[in-house]
Amino acid sequence: TVIRGLSSAETWAPAAAALEEVSALLGVDRLMGRDVAKLSGGERQRVAIGRALLSRPKILLMDEPLSALDRMSKEEILPYLEKLHDRLSIPVLYVSHDASEVERLADTVVAMKGGRVQAVLPAAEALTDPRLPFGRAPDAASILTGLVRRVDRDYGLSEVAVAGGSLLIPGDLGPQGARRRLRAMASDVSLGRAAPRDSSILNALPARVLGAEGAEGPTVTVRLALGEGGGGAALLSRISRLSWERLVLAEGELVYARIKAAALGGPLNGGEPTA
Repeated sequence: TVIRGLSSAETWAPAAAALEEVSALLGVDRLMGRDVAKLSGGERQRVAIGRALLSRPKILLMDEPLSALDRMSKEEILPYLEKLHDRLSIPVLYVSHDASEVERLADTVVAMKGGRVQAVLPAAEALTDPRLPFGRAPDAASILTGLVRRVDRDYGLSEVAVAGGSLLIPGDLGPQGARRRLRAMASDVSLGRAAPRDSSILNALPARVLGAEGAEGPTVTVRLALGEGGGGAALLSRISRLSWERLVLAEGELVYARIKAAALGGPLNGGEPTA
């Protein structure tokens, strides 16, 4: 279960919204003359969200809104849900069993099991908390939120400052100072005792080992905190047990988390979806 408080310096209140504003926000203005039967699953969901917003709700409940959609339809609608984050001034309670939706949409996670609350945590912490199932999933990932520091247009890279370091990301993620959320797959984060030399890997951030799970199996999921002092963002790394033992790692030790720029790809949110 995901709770999301939506706010922005440029807030937008449904109470003052006209049909034109809502339709433009969700990219359904071009669908106004279309027969409902001819709309795709993602388009129908956007229309349904628009109708809900026009009712001027004080809170928006979205109960697994993407569960009936195929992968392509999900990818179609997710950018619009992310866009709501920047524009709405009402809270959204988003219910989901899909970790990828949590990574892209959640601010705060309320994790439940058997009808009981297990934890209430910021999304970045929930994804790396050993008590919760996110970090044990085959596609475990971390989310890192930061600000665009600069854009290198010669090489097509953006530098994004996150807590405990900075990352180079493909593409122009500007403008400078823009807030961006990034996703790092645990399997794309390798570890070393020293910063790499003569390597194609552009991102090598110092981090402290917080702990590890799965040391009895073939792979180990290592929980990290970025920064030499370990006071930065949380990050997961999944390495082989052989690598874990060869590195002789333990809680509190300094390592370098190595992440390919291409693996980070681009922001989970912050971009404008195309209609």
